[in-house]
Amino acid sequence: MKPDSDIVEIEVSPEADGLSRTLRVADVIRRRDLDFVSKPGELVESEFETGSLSAAGRKAFALMLRKAGPDAGEDRNFTITKKELRGSHKGNERIQPVMDELLRVIVRIRTTTKKGKPAIMSQSLLSSCVEEISEDGMSVVEYEFSEAFKRVMQRSDYYARVNLGVMLALQSRYSLTLYDLGCLIINRQNRVVKMEVEELRRRLGVPEGSFKNFAEFRRDVLAKSKLEIDQLADFTVEWDEIRGSGRGRPVEAVKLTFSPKDPVDQEETAKELDRPKVGRRARRDGTVETVATPPVPLPPARPFPSGSLSFCPDQRIITIFRDFGGGWDKDMIADAYRQKMGAKLETLTGAALYKSWEGFCKSWVAMRGTP
Repeated sequence: MKPDSDIVEIEVSPEADGLSRTLRVADVIRRRDLDFVSKPGELVESEFETGSLSAAGRKAFALMLRKAGPDAGEDRNFTITKKELRGSHKGNERIQPVMDELLRVIVRIRTTTKKGKPAIMSQSLLSSCVEEISEDGMSVVEYEFSEAFKRVMQRSDYYARVNLGVMLALQSRYSLTLYDLGCLIINRQNRVVKMEVEELRRRLGVPEGSFKNFAEFRRDVLAKSKLEIDQLADFTVEWDEIRGSGRGRPVEAVKLTFSPKDPVDQEETAKELDRPKVGRRARRDGTVETVATPPVPLPPARPFPSGSLSFCPDQRIITIFRDFGGGWDKDMIADAYRQKMGAKLETLTGAALYKSWEGFCKSWVAMRGTP
C-alpha cells in the first residue's frame, strides 16, 4: 500500500501552467483519476470563527473541492450529483442541511494581501448553492466557492493530499480535521505541531462551552480521534501535554506528532478499509474477534508494564492515567499500583486490568487530591 500522503510527482499539463501548486496537484489527480483530493494547506490550518462543520459537512466540501479540481479558483459554478455527495448514505435528506452549514460557517484563513504581506482572512466557503428538488440520485447541486476562497486556491503553494477512502471512513469531525493535518505535514522533516489548547480547540471546531475540562477534551476528542486515525490512516498520531506552573498545573499546550506506519501496518490498514464498516469500532476497541480469510489475529492482551510508563506500548494504560491520574507523576502511581497488586499483576490483562488500573488511579486522587 502506497502512503496516502505521498507527494505526487507534478507533471504540469499545458492547461495547468501558471496555476498554484495546490491546483496543479488537483490537475494531476483529475488526469490520473486518483481517489484523492488536493486541499490547500491554508484551509487545513484554518480556525473556525463562527459555527463549525459536522463530519458530513467536511466530507461534502472535500468532495465538492475534488469535483472542481484545478478549476476551483475560477469564477464559475460547479455541478455535483446528489449521488456523489451522499457517498454510502442512501437518502438525500442530509444534503440540504449540509449545504446550509457550508454557507453559514465562517473560517479564519492565513493568507497574504495583494502587497504580499501576511494577513488573516475571515470568510465563508461557498457563495451560493442551488439544489434540484428531485430526489433522484442523479439530480444535481450547483455551487460556487466564495470570492475569498477562490483567491486562496489561486495562491496556495502547499497542500494536503487527502485519501478519499480514508476520509469517507472516518466518523468523527475531529478525526477528519486531525487526519487532514497529518496529510499536510507527514512528508515534512519535522512532523511535530505544537499548539496552545485554545488554538487546537478552534482548529478542530470544538463548540464553545464543550469539553471545558481538559480531561474530557482528551478523552472525547483527542483519544477517540487517535483511535480512528491509527486504525484507518497510513500514519499514527501521538500527543504530549505541556503543563503550566500554576495551581493544579493545568495543560496549556499540546504537541502532536505524526509518524508513518511501517509496510506491515500499512497493509493491515488497507485490509481494514476493505472490510465492512459494520463492526469496525469493535475491531478497533478489540472487543470482538474479526472473522476473515485468513483470520486476522487480535493483538495479544498485555500485562501491566514493568518499567516506566513513558515507554508503555499499551495506549489505553496511558489514556486511563491521563483521564484519572489527577496530574500526579505517572511512574509514582504505577509503582504504588504494582506494590498493592503484587503477584496478581502477573495474570491480570485486558478489560479486567484496565478496570483495576482505573479504579486505583481514582482512589489515589480521591485520597491525596491533586499535586
